[in-house]
Formats: sequence, structure tokens, C-alpha cells
Amino acid sequence: MIKKYIIVIVAVAFAIWIGFFFMNKAAVAPEAPVNGGTEQATTTPVSIAKTSGATDVSKTTTSAPVILKDGSYLVSYTNRGFSPSTLTIKAGKSVHFVNNSSKAMSLTTTDTTNSQVFAEFNQSKTVGQGGFYDFTFLSAGTWGYTNRNNAIDKGTIIVQ
Repeated sequence: MIKKYIIVIVAVAFAIWIGFFFMNKAAVAPEAPVNGGTEQATTTPVSIAKTSGATDVSKTTTSAPVILKDGSYLVSYTNRGFSPSTLTIKAGKSVHFVNNSSKAMSLTTTDTTNSQVFAEFNQSKTVGQGGFYDFTFLSAGTWGYTNRNNAIDKGTIIVQ
């Protein structure tokens, strides 16, 4: 009788593990940018550092924001931090944060006022390489954020 319960418990645990394994989203490359990555979110000129060979976003000093087909902006989390680290957008726009690093990513606000507006930004689940987090910025302001798993990596979204 006890043997039956143990077998059932092991089978249920195994089924849960298999479900978790297959239900996790696999790493999916973001859709190609509508504008080839050249459209600017602000009217301020943006300079792009030249690199030889293949383009590596983590090596550019300042880059024009990448806008995806759905109109959201792309921020890539790399082993060197967020790229771009500062992004200016209009209220109502979404940002697609993609983890392209070997570290875990879980975004949290750096706001110290305990404002509920900024706290709604906090990512509830940590994601690994290839994982992503989407957030729509409805309120104007300067939204500072960090990776709660690696607090030296910080970024800013300026919402107008």
C-alpha cells in the first residue's frame, strides 16, 4: 500500500517537472526591427560607434533604439549590462527587455519613494538567457531600473 503512494507521488512529481520543462518559453530571437534599428526615439542626434567585422551591440557607445514590428522598443541585457542603458520613449509605448547574457535577469525599479507607479514595473519572475520581460510605460517620468540579480547593471527609461 505504501509502495503505491510512493509510486504515485514520484509519478506526479515527474509529471510536474516535465510540464515545467516543456512549458518554459525557449529562447526566441526578437522580430526584425521595422526601421532596421536606425529610427530615433528622440530628436537628439545619436552617434554610433564603428566596429570592425560583425556588429556587436555591447560594443557600441551609443546606439539608436531598435523598434520592433509591434512598435515596442528593444532593450538587450548583455554580460556588459543593458543596451541601450538609457532610452527615451513616449507614454503608452512598450519596451521588450531580452536577456542575452549568461546571467539571470529580474528587473526592479531603483525608485526610492516607494511610489506604486514605479513599483508596478518590478518583474515578478527571474528569467535566464533568452528570456524576456515586456512592460508598457503609461506614466511620464524617469524610470530607473536595475537587475536585482546583479545590481551594478542599471538602466533608465525616460517617458515623455
